Amino acid sequence: MRKAKYSIFIFLVLFLFGITFLSSNAQMLTTVVAVTGNIFDAVTKEPQTVFVIVKDDQGNKITATRSNASENGYYYFTGLRPGKKYIITLKKTKYFLENYELDIANSDKYEELSKDFLIKPMYVGAKIPFPVPPFELNKSKLRFGAEDLLADIKNTLANNPEVTVEIHCYPDAVGNKTDNLNLTTERCKSLLNFFVSNGIESTRLIIKPHDSVDPDNPPPTKTRAKGKRYIGTSYIIVNSIK
Repeated sequence: MRKAKYSIFIFLVLFLFGITFLSSNAQMLTTVVAVTGNIFDAVTKEPQTVFVIVKDDQGNKITATRSNASENGYYYFTGLRPGKKYIITLKKTKYFLENYELDIANSDKYEELSKDFLIKPMYVGAKIPFPVPPFELNKSKLRFGAEDLLADIKNTLANNPEVTVEIHCYPDAVGNKTDNLNLTTERCKSLLNFFVSNGIESTRLIIKPHDSVDPDNPPPTKTRAKGKRYIGTSYIIVNSIK
């Protein structure tokens, strides 16, 4: 008798657990996630109208929309599911095609994620600065953490194999031209090696070291805040498009 009661108790616990599990999963299957934000030009920071395509990790198209330049580059899409991975593709004439991965966390509640994007101009002569200096003062070795900062440019080059670019590096001070050229040559080589080691063909990369400071972003003439140092600018410039 006692065993029968115990068995009934176990059955009820498992039954209730099953109902809860199924209910929770049903909620997650009907829950949707929305994504919203703004899209800007990576150089000018001007809002852009861009075609946005969303696919799942199997390549199936989920939705598509456009950002609105007149509304500060605003975009919005929905229909994503919790616990899934998606690829967001940004397309616009005379801009690099960009792909971004988006992992949606598991949840049984409606969510609206906020994510801004930058797109890089793509025409012969387009000049794209590295957003953060990848070097320390008077050094040619990539500074600690630079790989994470360079990953975005590496992905852009990988997504656009028809483009050849120049890597430009400028020195940190007026200084001796020979010393400056040696420094920036080694800096260019460090960036070249990073991209090549991450799958970019060396034939698509041309190094352009400089012996004089960047005329578009020269060293400041006023004293900078303590701890802040001027580091010579680095750029990629579109050389050719097949």
